[in-house]
Amino acid sequence: MRTAITAIVAGLVSAVVVAVAILAAGVGDDDDQPAPAAATTALGAPSVRAIFQRAQRAIVRIDARPPGTRIPSGPPREDDGVATGTGFAIDDDGSIVTNDHVAAGGPKISVRFGEKGKRIDAKVVGRDPGTDLALLRIDPKAADFAPLPLGDSKSVRVGDEAIAIGNPFGLERTLTLGVVSSTDREIDAPDGTPIKNAVQTDAAINPGNSGGPLLDAEGRVIGVNSQGRGGASGIAFAVPVDTLERVLPQLRKGRRVERAFLGVSTAGDGRRVAEVVRGGAAQKAGVREGDVIVSVDGRAARGAGDVAEAVRRRKPGDRVVVVVRRGDRELTLRATLGSR
Repeated sequence: MRTAITAIVAGLVSAVVVAVAILAAGVGDDDDQPAPAAATTALGAPSVRAIFQRAQRAIVRIDARPPGTRIPSGPPREDDGVATGTGFAIDDDGSIVTNDHVAAGGPKISVRFGEKGKRIDAKVVGRDPGTDLALLRIDPKAADFAPLPLGDSKSVRVGDEAIAIGNPFGLERTLTLGVVSSTDREIDAPDGTPIKNAVQTDAAINPGNSGGPLLDAEGRVIGVNSQGRGGASGIAFAVPVDTLERVLPQLRKGRRVERAFLGVSTAGDGRRVAEVVRGGAAQKAGVREGDVIVSVDGRAARGAGDVAEAVRRRKPGDRVVVVVRRGDRELTLRATLGSR
C-alpha cells in the first residue's frame, strides 16, 4: 500500500514539473505566439512616478508682467496683469522653452523651480509668434536643475502615453496623464499662422499649463503644451517637438524667425485667389485676383492648404514658379518669396 501511494505522489510531482516546463516554454498558448514587443517595452519603461521625479527638476513657473506690476499671492487672476505659465529647461546653459504667448505677457519675466524656490530673473533670447514658442535664459548658477531630453514627434503614435507637467491655475508642478489622441492636427498660433502636425492629447491642459512639456513614456519631450479646449472636453494640443527643434537655432541667436510669404489669400477650394497683397511677391510676379493657382514650385494645388504648405517649405528670397489658370489660359509666373 505504501509503495502504491509513493508511486502516485511521484507521478503527480512529475506532472507538475512537466506542466511548469511547458508553460515556461510557451507551448501551452492557444496561438503559440511570443508576447508582443509592446509588453516588454512597457515592463522596461520607467514608471510615471519616476518620470515625474526626474522631470520636475526642469519645470519652472513663469510670471511675465509689465514693470511695476507685483506678482500677487495666491492663485493667478485674469485681472492681476501677470501672465502665468510653465516652462522647462532644455540645456545646462539655463535655456528655458515656453510659449510665446506666455513670454509676451510683459518685459519683466521671472521663473521659479518649485513652490519653495526663489524667483529668478529671466531674459527673452528669442521669440516666434508663428509657432507660439519662445526661448528664455537664466543664470545657470542661480538654480539646481536638470534639462529635459527632447524626443522625436515623428515617432509618436496614437494611443501612446502622454504626460503633461505644469502649473494649472497656479498649482505648481501638477501632473496629468493621458494618451496621444492624434498627431496630424493643425492649430493656429496667436498671430494666425498655422502650426502643422500638432499633437492632440486628452491629458488635462488648463490655464497655466501653457509652455510646459508633453512627455512620452520614456520622459522625453514630444511637444510644448499650447492650447486646451477648456472644461471637460478632453481635447488639448501641443506644438510638436520637431517644430521646436527646427526654430531653436534661430531662437538661440536671438533672431526673429522669418517665413516665406507669397502674398495671396485664397477662397473656395483654397486655390482661387481672393486677394493679392500690394507690393507682395505674388503681385510682382503678375498674379491677379480671380486667378486659380494650379501649382507652386512644382507642387500641385488641389485643395485648401496646398498653396500655404508649398510656400511654407521654402525660405524668404527663394524663387518659385507659380502656375495659374486665368480664364482659358494657363500662365507660368516666377515669384521671389518675401518675408512674413
